[in-house]
Parts: sequence; structure tokens; C-alpha cells
Amino acid sequence: MSLRGYDRDEVDELIRRGNDALASGSPAERAAVAEQLRRPVFTVRLRGYDRTQVESHLGHLVSRLTAVD
Repeated sequence: MSLRGYDRDEVDELIRRGNDALASGSPAERAAVAEQLRRPVFTVRLRGYDRTQVESHLGHLVSRLTAVD
């Protein structure tokens, strides 16, 4: 957690969507969610998630979503 970080609920929701897209196996859904993860818009709040850690995690999730099986 960070003194001024990303809103935890917003981050959790976006990561949940990314994980759901991974589980779906749908290339179209994976591509759509990967695009959302590339340009997230989060509210900055007191005691939010560390921004650098969130951005790193989202980058890894995008890599997994766009990987060719």
C-alpha cells in the first residue's frame, strides 16, 4: 500500500477482468481486456495500491493475455 496510490477497488476489478479473460480462452475477449489494461484510468487515493507495483502487474497480465498459445 502507498500513501497516495491507485484506488484498490478499481484495481481489483480490472485485475479480476483480466483473470476472467485469461480463463475464458476467447481471443477476442483477451484482446479487448488487454487493451483496457494497457491504458487504465485509476483514481489516486490515500492508502491506495502502490502505482509502480500495479503498473508492473498489469504489464505482466497483458503479456499473458497476448501470448500465443
